[in-house]
This record gives sequence, C-alpha cells and structure tokens, in this order.
Amino acid sequence: MNNFKFEKIAQSIEEKIHHGIFEVGHKLPSVRAACNEFAVSPSTVFKAYYELEAKGLIEARNKSGYYVSLSATQLKKVKHLKEKITSTKNSATKAKNVDEMIEEIERSKLGDIEVDFSSATPSIEMLPIKKLYKSLQTSILHNKHNLIPYENPIGSIELRKQILLQLINGSKAYSIDDVIITAGCLEAIGICINILTENGDNILIADSSYYNIISLLKNKNVKIHTYDFNQSSNFDSKAFEQVLIEKKISLCLITSNFHNPTGVTLDTSVKEKIVAIATKININIIEDDVYGDLYFEKNKPATLKQFDTKGIVYYCSSFSKTLAPGFRIGYCITGSKSQEFTKQKRLLSLGTNSITQAALVDFMKTGRFDLNLKSLRKQLHLNMLKYGNSILNYFPSEINVEIPKGGYVFWIAFSASFDGYEFYRKVLKEKILITPGEIFSANGYYKNYIRISYSEPYNEKIDDALKQIGKLARKYIVKKTTTNNV
Repeated sequence: MNNFKFEKIAQSIEEKIHHGIFEVGHKLPSVRAACNEFAVSPSTVFKAYYELEAKGLIEARNKSGYYVSLSATQLKKVKHLKEKITSTKNSATKAKNVDEMIEEIERSKLGDIEVDFSSATPSIEMLPIKKLYKSLQTSILHNKHNLIPYENPIGSIELRKQILLQLINGSKAYSIDDVIITAGCLEAIGICINILTENGDNILIADSSYYNIISLLKNKNVKIHTYDFNQSSNFDSKAFEQVLIEKKISLCLITSNFHNPTGVTLDTSVKEKIVAIATKININIIEDDVYGDLYFEKNKPATLKQFDTKGIVYYCSSFSKTLAPGFRIGYCITGSKSQEFTKQKRLLSLGTNSITQAALVDFMKTGRFDLNLKSLRKQLHLNMLKYGNSILNYFPSEINVEIPKGGYVFWIAFSASFDGYEFYRKVLKEKILITPGEIFSANGYYKNYIRISYSEPYNEKIDDALKQIGKLARKYIVKKTTTNNV
C-alpha cells in the first residue's frame, strides 16, 4: 500500500512540474507538511522525493529542502545539442584586438545599462549590507587610532586566523605565517606570477581563462601555453605529464572549482593527480579558487592545495565573490617561496586596507560570514535554475549550455558561424550587457561563445532581457545563414 502511495505522490508532483504549476526553483512542501497533506508517513514522502530526484526533476539543498530542478527533458536537450555544435576553438581566423574589446566592455559597464549580465560578483540585493555596515562601525569604534597607521604588510593577524578557521575541509594544517593578505585575488595571483617566473618561462593555463589573468601574463616576458582542463572526467595523466615535459612548463595556473567562464570543476581524483605529477617534475601551481565557497551541492569541493606536500601550490582566493567586492581583500596560502611573496607584497603596496580587514574580522568572528555564505549559495542556486530555464526556453535550439554546480556564470556556445563579439554589440544597443567568449582566450578562440552571469536575483526585468537576447540571437542566426548562402 505504501509503495502505491509514494508512487501516487511522485506522479502528482511530476505532473505539476510538467504542466508548469511547479516552476523551476519552486520549493516543495517540507516532509512534515507533505505528511500532513497526503496523510502518509515520512518514509513514504522520502521515497516519493527520492524517486523524483532520481529522475532529475527535483534536487535537495543542504538544510533547505527540495526544489524543482531544470527538467530531465531539458537536460537531455542540452546533452543532445552538445553533439551538434562545432566549436571555433581551433579556428585559424585572426582574432580581434582582445585588449581593445576588454576596454570597450569595461567602459560599457559605466554606461546607460539597464540589465548587466557581465558581472561575476554578488548583487547588492543578495548581500547583508546592514550587517556589513555594523561591522565597519564596530571595528572603527573598537580599534580607533590603530587603523590609521600602516597594517602589517602581510595582513592582520586576526583576519589570517579567521581565514584558517574557514579552511576546515583540508587534511593539512597551515600556520598563520602561510597566509598573506592581498588587495583582492588578482593581486595575489600577480605576485605569485612575479616570484615564480623568469623571462622566457613557459606557462600553462586553461584554454579558456579569466581575461585579466591572461592580460597579466601577456604583460610578462613569458610564453603562454594552453591545456583543456574542461575534460575533467577524461583526464589523461600521461598526456598531461607529457605536455608539461615537452613544453618545458615551469608554472601552471589552474582554477580548480567553478572555473570562469566555463563553470567546470575538476574531479577530486584529477586534482590529486595534477598535484602528484607537478610535484614529481617540480612544477609550481597557482590555484585560483575564488569561487570555491559558492557550491550548490552538499559539500565544498576539494582544492589542489589539499594534496600539496612540497609547497608547490600557491592557493589564491578572496572575499570579492562572497561578501564585499569593494573591500578588495584577497589572500594567498603560500608555498615554499613564502618569504619572496612577502617581500613582493611589501614592495608593491606596503600593505592592504586596515579598515576593511578589521571589518571582516568582526563580521567573521560574530558568525555572520557563515550565515552569509549559506544564504548566498541558496540564492545563487535559485538564480541559476531560473536563468537556466529561461535560457533553454528563449534561446535558439542550436545552443549548448552546461548546467553549473556553483559559481556565477553560464558558458553558452552557438553554431560555428556565430560571432559572439558582434552579437554582444547588437545586444548592447538594447542596453543589455553580456560578455563575448573571445576575450577569455589567449589565442582568439571561443568566438562563437558568450558568457551570461546569474548574479542578480531573477525578476521580470531579467526574464524580459533574456527573452530579448533570445529573439536577437534567432534573428542574428537567420541573417548569418542568409548571408552565408548568398
């Protein structure tokens, strides 16, 4: 009888999902509420929910309940479309001046934009602004004149303690001296590049990478090589080691979790293999884990640093993606060249803002940061589901989009003839800002990609903007097809 009941409950909910009564992101009744509604035991409700979860129709969120996911039929559609698209990754077409493209996009952010899909930082609406202000006021009141002089070049001792308390999922313990505070994650990465490279060195990065990191490397006298870390499930240890040896790589720069722009997270086993291979042939790694705390599944993903036994991994992150971009507080858990890092930091800027460091200490000591992370992850997950549903409904059928498991962005591929930069300019005329994929490549690849951020809470304005992008994309593709056939 119970089996019949759980199947009936599951069928009822499934029908509501398919008919759009329960939309993507809708929270299902709690187990207790469902027990009362259907007059069944908790085990029967759990069976029904497990059945729906196995079909990909709902998903559980840690300590939050069950929510309607992107439907199984839509996920199958994405998987099918993936096979239809030919990327321009290997295109021989000469790239535009990417630096000029980046400058144009940055200027556009300051213009008359109504909807901004280009920012991979948290919306003000999703941040605990009043509590942040309170921490700022408290830190200034309690520290008084101590915040006026220069802070310790390597950062506040109390903040470094709090950062270490956050890193509880690793098996290795770090000392306070291993942690150095910087003006954002990008500064930490820049210092690592300075101390770990010499003129003419060969550097390995992902074949799609954050454009400001590419710019940092282009301003150094180094040779940039790329590797496809996106194929994590098919990682070939021997092939990776061979590339490192043949290319004479001296440094790898890897985003291990929720990579920007692809959203890819490396499997834990792959992370362990990468560190083992790099350790074996004595190659340093800069790990950019700025999105690592923004996971949608139950547990925080592993890091490369967790597997580092010889001090070859330099772990870089910040609070810009999780709490306060304007605070400009980042940090590095250094490797074997900790003293060199400290010296470079001191010569670069003497230290990092003492007031924002003190405010962060107060915010973290009171437990507000953990609560903020839980709330932010929940909101971002909901955003991702809502945005993803609209993208699949409004955009042309030719697209390929992966479903991210954390972070801020969708990485969307169109057919090979699609020009993401040209399309970005068409969308901009409608006062909507997206990011063309080409700026994330050191070699002018990913011309047919765009990146869309889901950093803003979903609302009617967002829905209308995504619908408008979808319409523009359909018209653009038709126009391109007509032009190519003439």
